[in-house]
Amino acid sequence: MNAVAEKFENFEWYMKGLTASSPNFEPNIHGTGAKPLDYQDRLGVIAKIETQLAKSVASLVLFGYKSQSDYEYVRNHLANVMILNATQDKKREPQGIAMYHMAWLIARMVIDFALDPELESAYTAKGRLFYAGIRDNQMTTEAYKKTWKQYENFMVLALESAIEEANRTMGEYKKETIKEAKN
Repeated sequence: MNAVAEKFENFEWYMKGLTASSPNFEPNIHGTGAKPLDYQDRLGVIAKIETQLAKSVASLVLFGYKSQSDYEYVRNHLANVMILNATQDKKREPQGIAMYHMAWLIARMVIDFALDPELESAYTAKGRLFYAGIRDNQMTTEAYKKTWKQYENFMVLALESAIEEANRTMGEYKKETIKEAKN
């Protein structure tokens, strides 16, 4: 199993018929004879996740970018990861762009690339900055690689950790649901 499939393994089980009004033609929970999964099950699994970051990430994966508040929460959390770490390391603000604005733009890119792994292979380092909205007159690719890329990596680690937490909780909830359905 490749890393991308493994990363979202338990999400797949919940992603069938994503809306409250979606018809559900599955006769039961994958052969158990119990009622099919519905919108409430998806909300229930999100409620079981412990941290708000993981809840918001799970919501983005399960429902797409429909929840603006979850998207903004994740984006602001990741931007703060970059800002806090750069501040602790006493990094000077870049000349062409404010640090908070750069962090906010990079956070959007990190979210998009994590939730759509095909983007990763489609962009070079320069293309990634362009995708984020950072132009050459604001910061060169070389300056970003040498000074700021490590903070992007911290964002990626925070997001991957949240995805892992959500995936683990979803797996436990899935086992409970199947066990309950068989009884």
